Amino acid sequence: MAVFMGQGINILGQILVAPLFLWAWGAQLYGEWLTIFAVVAYLSLLDFGMQMYVVNRLNQCYSVKQLNDYTRILHSALGLYLSVAVVAGCLIAIAVFVAPIGQWLNFRLMDHSTVAVVALLLATQLIFAIPQGLIVGLYRTFWEFPRGAMLANFQRASMFGLIALVLLVGGSVIQVAAIQLIPLVGVIAFVLYDLRKRHPEVKVGLSQSDWKLAITFLGPSLLFFLIQISGALTVQGSIIVVSAFAGSVYVAVFAIHRTLTNSIRQIVGSLNNALWPELTTLEAHGDYSRLRIVHRSFVKMSFAACVFAGIWLHFAGKDIVELWTLGRIAFDQRLLDIFLLYLVLQAPWLASSVFPAAFNHHKNLAVCYILSAVLGLGLALVLVQHLGMVGVAFGLLIADILVCGWFIPLDTCRILGDSVRKFWADTVLRGVPVIAIVWGAAWLVNEFIDPPLLRILIMFGSMALIGTSVGYLAWLNSEERRRAASLVAFYGAR
Repeated sequence: MAVFMGQGINILGQILVAPLFLWAWGAQLYGEWLTIFAVVAYLSLLDFGMQMYVVNRLNQCYSVKQLNDYTRILHSALGLYLSVAVVAGCLIAIAVFVAPIGQWLNFRLMDHSTVAVVALLLATQLIFAIPQGLIVGLYRTFWEFPRGAMLANFQRASMFGLIALVLLVGGSVIQVAAIQLIPLVGVIAFVLYDLRKRHPEVKVGLSQSDWKLAITFLGPSLLFFLIQISGALTVQGSIIVVSAFAGSVYVAVFAIHRTLTNSIRQIVGSLNNALWPELTTLEAHGDYSRLRIVHRSFVKMSFAACVFAGIWLHFAGKDIVELWTLGRIAFDQRLLDIFLLYLVLQAPWLASSVFPAAFNHHKNLAVCYILSAVLGLGLALVLVQHLGMVGVAFGLLIADILVCGWFIPLDTCRILGDSVRKFWADTVLRGVPVIAIVWGAAWLVNEFIDPPLLRILIMFGSMALIGTSVGYLAWLNSEERRRAASLVAFYGAR
């Protein structure tokens, strides 16, 4: 429930805040804001991939009650994080006031001092979000993921609310950047208090930090680091490419279309986070037969949800963008469809990727991520000169299909001892007739229902009803239907 609530908060926040930015600032200033954030967001890489690796290690230690090792690992990781934060903060404070960032990115509205202050505030937020992520991640290690997820939900909702408040009263870009630090500090303070009260066996601090131990984290963590680099190259790099070749106004158009379609990826990402600690525990106990069942069911569920959402957005996207942005952003059906295809095709491998990541068997996963990101950004740099911002999305799509789309599920099946041919037949091919039926239902609603808002709602409802019922009968196998019926009966009885 916490995962789906977080997904709802994220989507609702983006839906409400984006038009507020456009209303308060206009497309040009909003595009410049997005570009600064894209540049500064690379600082999240200072995590070095350690958080995922360290939380996995802590989870394993806590599950077998090795609390001394747990404390040493936690203190060592925090010591390294805080040292990096202090050094990076000092260097960034100098760099943002010296480097002509606005001039490099062709800004027209923000002057140099404004760019520097905004960049410094956003950088501070991102740097201290790294140790915060580790501290909140401790809830995973003692099987209280929902509590940690709810705290993240509170922080996200507070941030959206404060941003909206500042925009409504006519706040500046500096004020919007500064206000985001309040939820960050508040959540850190609460988590430290909560852990001390509810889990006295967990000692958060630096007293047992060991630099030699901390350095040993970097080797295995570098693979997670490659995954983070690939994400930054794909998400933030594409924004910078659009800004450099097309301008800040087109950044706003590009970002709005991508934000709309990114709701699909967020569905899978949220489910991945919820499933992660359970997968780590199952692998630690060597229960690979159960992992194979979970793998197929999870990929099937994620792919179905993303395909249905993609079909809905294909038909309803134009109406949604016009209603959402109050007509301030030009709609581009080609750009939207490429993003939809890109994100729908990501669904199977993205769902599959959580398995090797949760096992710390992520070498091949990291290689795939970085190859896809580098190839995608390279293609984007070439295609943007011929196709504009559509070429950026198309370049990312081509690279994703060539690298991650087929190899990551193959690698996961190898780890789990599953047949790749049977995996694809069961998770994807079996659902083709269901997808065709849902597409037909969406097309009929789009053709015969006229008022835009009514069309959007009826299309969503009919697709959800038809997709769920037909998918249950035709896409799920007998064992999955039995498990689904048992789950519904269990929650119905409660």
